[in-house]
Amino acid sequence: MYFFGENQRSKREDYRPEVHDSDGLSIQSGTGEWIWRPLVNPKRLLVTSFAMTNVVAFGLMQRDRDFNSYEDLEARYDLRPSAWNEPRGKWGAGRVELVQIPSPDETNDNIVGYWTPDSSPPLRQPFDYEYRLLWQKDPGTRPTTSWVTQTRRGRGYVRNDDGTIGFTIDFEGPALKKLPADASVEVLASGDANAEVREAIAHRNDVTGGWRVVLRIFRSDANKPAELRAYLRSRTSALSETWSYILPAD
Repeated sequence: MYFFGENQRSKREDYRPEVHDSDGLSIQSGTGEWIWRPLVNPKRLLVTSFAMTNVVAFGLMQRDRDFNSYEDLEARYDLRPSAWNEPRGKWGAGRVELVQIPSPDETNDNIVGYWTPDSSPPLRQPFDYEYRLLWQKDPGTRPTTSWVTQTRRGRGYVRNDDGTIGFTIDFEGPALKKLPADASVEVLASGDANAEVREAIAHRNDVTGGWRVVLRIFRSDANKPAELRAYLRSRTSALSETWSYILPAD
């Protein structure tokens, strides 16, 4: 379930900052890339997918384990388990699909993630898929480099609004903690045909020891979704998983 969170504020008065069972879909692809897609509660049904061959693992994860992020003594969303699926053997070509269903409240389990093979099993023939499902708390399975700890939408105070949308993304992990404060780290950010990246800045987060990315995005058509990607890298290698975000249509 995802009702609202740090990247999508509540539309009504609510004393709780966030309400969700999971805050993102995590994928370890067959190429070695790690992908993190923050969840949303869209206005209309939103189905997206990640095509790949021999997916290593994927799952709907609850990364934020801070009680202060939820302030709910009854539901205790800070204790909700993550579900991590590890395929056994090679599953071949296919896609990880993410279904996000509009929900007016927190009583609906409106988020679904699953694997779909490119080739359907032949009729009247047996097929075998093996996997291990791990129910996790903190720490959940994460990349060995660095990972997204929060995604916040909004630009803060601006004197002249130019119609752009702001995102602030924090990364933490071993690959970042060992870097000196003056290390050369850049963010590679891109958007689809409906999203223009007008600004992409990466700087050290002195509070967490990680790095913060600030993006400024212009969406050409607000009636259509837009897809964004960003990750951190040094001069020689990637330093983080890939932040993959779908901005739903208004």
